[in-house]
Amino acid sequence: MNYNQDSVSSFFDNLFGIEAIDKFVAKEFGFVDELEQEDRLIWAGVLAYLSYMQRNGHSCIYLKEIAGTTLFKEVVAEQEAVLATETNEHNSSGTVGASKSPVEQTEQEKAPKAGVDVPQLTSLLRIVKSALVNEQVAQLFVYSNGKLYSRRYYEFEQEVASNVVKRAALTPLSDDASEKVKQLWPAIFPTEITDQQDWQQIAVAKSLMQRFCVINGGPGTGKTYTVLRLLLALQACDENLKIVLAAPTGKAQQRMTESIMNSIDGLRGKLDDTVLNNVPTDAVTLHRLLGLREHGVSTKFNQHNQLAADVLIVDEASMVDLALMTRIVRALPDHARLYFIGDADQLPAVELGNVLEQLVSDGATSFGANENAALNGTVSVHSSLSLGGHDNALSLGGVPSLMRQHIATLCPHLPLLPVNERAKSYVATLQAPQRFKGQVAKVATAIQRGDASGALAAINDRADANDESAKPASSIASRLQPGVHLWPEHQVSGRDLHQLAKESFLPIFDAGSAEEALNRLNVVRWLTPVRKGAMGVEGLNTLVFDAIKHKIRKREGHFYQGQPIMIVKNHHPQRLSNGEVGVIWPDNKGKLYAWFYQDSQATGQKAPLGSGDSGDELLSQKQLNQGQTQQEQKQALRSISLSRVPQFETVYAMTIHKSQGSEFNQVVLILPKPDSDKAANLFHRGLVYTGLTRAKDGCLIISDNATFSHMVQRVDKRYSGLSEAISHHLEDNSYASPETK
Repeated sequence: MNYNQDSVSSFFDNLFGIEAIDKFVAKEFGFVDELEQEDRLIWAGVLAYLSYMQRNGHSCIYLKEIAGTTLFKEVVAEQEAVLATETNEHNSSGTVGASKSPVEQTEQEKAPKAGVDVPQLTSLLRIVKSALVNEQVAQLFVYSNGKLYSRRYYEFEQEVASNVVKRAALTPLSDDASEKVKQLWPAIFPTEITDQQDWQQIAVAKSLMQRFCVINGGPGTGKTYTVLRLLLALQACDENLKIVLAAPTGKAQQRMTESIMNSIDGLRGKLDDTVLNNVPTDAVTLHRLLGLREHGVSTKFNQHNQLAADVLIVDEASMVDLALMTRIVRALPDHARLYFIGDADQLPAVELGNVLEQLVSDGATSFGANENAALNGTVSVHSSLSLGGHDNALSLGGVPSLMRQHIATLCPHLPLLPVNERAKSYVATLQAPQRFKGQVAKVATAIQRGDASGALAAINDRADANDESAKPASSIASRLQPGVHLWPEHQVSGRDLHQLAKESFLPIFDAGSAEEALNRLNVVRWLTPVRKGAMGVEGLNTLVFDAIKHKIRKREGHFYQGQPIMIVKNHHPQRLSNGEVGVIWPDNKGKLYAWFYQDSQATGQKAPLGSGDSGDELLSQKQLNQGQTQQEQKQALRSISLSRVPQFETVYAMTIHKSQGSEFNQVVLILPKPDSDKAANLFHRGLVYTGLTRAKDGCLIISDNATFSHMVQRVDKRYSGLSEAISHHLEDNSYASPETK
């Protein structure tokens, strides 16, 4: 791997936007003896780009997307106007794709960096395959069906795909279990004959027939409603099942527990209390469940020491990254069921991967035929790989014939589903909104489609012009109204924001108890996509503090009564997880403490243990509930001494990313005009959709039309091969003989 050091140094000096890790990967494995000198530079550039893309959440790169382009090229100021025009045309055409190079620089330096020119696809494939002849390179990188991976992430995807397909194998219920579920069904679902499909019933019926299922749906489509009925049906099959509820963050864990408890209350009187009290409600974070420590990669529970669980239900699954998904399937026994609950249109995980989106996607990319044609010189390099799409049978709920028979047995009152033997039968998409209706639903649906003008029209569409909520946000006394409202950013003054801050947060300081303060804290939250600047988290939190500081009655160091805080790092000694929100409030003696909602460990219930541990330590919900109603559990708080509060930040405003798993009555969604091209590239549809759908009642959007439209039109697409890998494993499974199966 020897190469002229001056040439190498000059090569990297010409790459704009790379980090030290990108340079290390390219320098260490790019200059291989198997390649000609010119090809070594191209291979090194491709490896630097792979490292760059992995840092930005992609598990691989699509070679066809970079063929014939220039990577890491610096665009000088006079070219930016042309680039912006091209970007706008690209967005308006509806074409979706990941950015092909790092964000261009806005400040002109001595000379623009030229980057590295990538050859056309045929030559690029030859270079990649020649480089992989090198034994050391082949140990660390993989080429597969038009994609280049680091071997670690390739193997993660293959392991997850194989596990998903094995668990998703159709397994009919036993006669006894089927009879018990049939008896339960009328108590948990309407059973009148109808010509309208009930997707909640379909989701539960599907889930009972396989050990893996994804229940996917937008806000208000009844995910919690469905999960509770799935829990009841599973326990009807086997009342001794060890069922675990989990979520990626502390806040999502709290919301999961709270939502299921509220849903149980709605079934009181329809089902025996003994049955309802046996339903598990206490969730745990995935990190705590797996025994994953901060800054570590190994887990306490893994393929060698698996969890003592029969069912694992994971909420807010869009936040699960590829590495975490791999750890989950390793730690779960083969017989156990795994259910993912989430909204694939929300933001993907902060770390690498977009697991939930790939699980529900039917857009398997077939590259083999194109590759062969490309090698023969018959494919245009300007054609693009399909990154997604929706199969008609899948969108209509098509299922294999065996599953259709099972669903028809449980739900003879519902319309028959179409047969599609090749469908991803483990995907159950909830389609009928149950909570979001009217204007909010219209806006969210338009954003999902990328229809900016439709979203703006839905925001401006007021059924009753005389209604208070129909007036412009800037002209009414209370700006926190039901529905969705747009307040143009250029019309919002500092004084307006101060007034809005008082309306949003002063009620916290008038609370009569810590419990009331925590409840009021969840009424309104300000969300923004950025941390820095006047309209970022830091600037907004400072502004809010200035507006409410006259109401502060008690201080202690950096803390004050009524202060909302969010934990920013997992802290196991205090049983606090990243994202958990609490409030500073005095106890009955007047001493300030940090108050949080109670967790399951504090009330006596423990997370599942390893298969070698005593089952006595896993308490049933029935034992937990003795002498204590679920309503009392829901209101339970715990206090922590201020000196023991781990790393936190004040949280009147928070980033949209941090808000995932949360829900508020009112959301103030602040979408400031980006102050640079780099910031503009980080503003996309997922942020708007996720922010809007945190609101139960109303959302006030502070943004200009142009910024809002740009974000709705722009998709932050992550490259991955997981969906394709699942499709290949499903195909292989379908061709296997019965004996092999």
